[in-house]
Amino acid sequence: MVRLRNPGAGERLGALGELVLFQHVVVVTAGPATRSIEMASLDARFDTGRTNHSIYLTDVTGRVHRAKYPHVLSAADGQQRFDEEAVRDFTVAIQNAVADENSFRARLPHQLKQAEQQLEEARTDTRAQEAARKKLATVRQRNRQDPHRKIADCELEDALQDWKTLTGHLPPK
Repeated sequence: MVRLRNPGAGERLGALGELVLFQHVVVVTAGPATRSIEMASLDARFDTGRTNHSIYLTDVTGRVHRAKYPHVLSAADGQQRFDEEAVRDFTVAIQNAVADENSFRARLPHQLKQAEQQLEEARTDTRAQEAARKKLATVRQRNRQDPHRKIADCELEDALQDWKTLTGHLPPK
C-alpha cells in the first residue's frame, strides 16, 4: 500500500541531455540543482529551431521547462550535437510515459481500496492462529495424560533437590 501511495520515481526509462525519464517523474539535471517534474498531467512537446531542437515540458501547475538540444555546429562550441529524430523519439517516450502515468493514477483509488480490503481480511483471518491454539491444547492434554510424566516430574524434583544440596540454591528456570 505504501508503494501505491508513494511510488517514488519508478524505473528509469531513458535519458537525453539534461532530461532523465523515469516511470513517474522526469528529472532535470541542468543547472546547479536537479529537480523532478511529476509525470501526471505533464504536457511534453517537441519544437525545432535554427540552432536547437527543444523539448518543452509543462507541468500541472503551468510551469514550463525547456530542454535544449543543439543541432548546429558552431566554431567555438564543443557541445554534443543531437539528431532531430532522437529528440523527437525521446519526446514521444515522455508522452507515452505521461499516458501510462495518467492511467496508473486513474486506477490508483481502486487499487488502494482493494489493497486496504486485503489487508483488513488478512488481519481478521485468524484461522492459522486458531489451528495453532487447537494443536497446542491437544499437545498439552496428551502431555497431562502421559503415564511417564509423573515419573519424570519426580525425577526432576529429585534432581532439583540434589542441585540445591550441592550449590545452596535452585537452578534458574
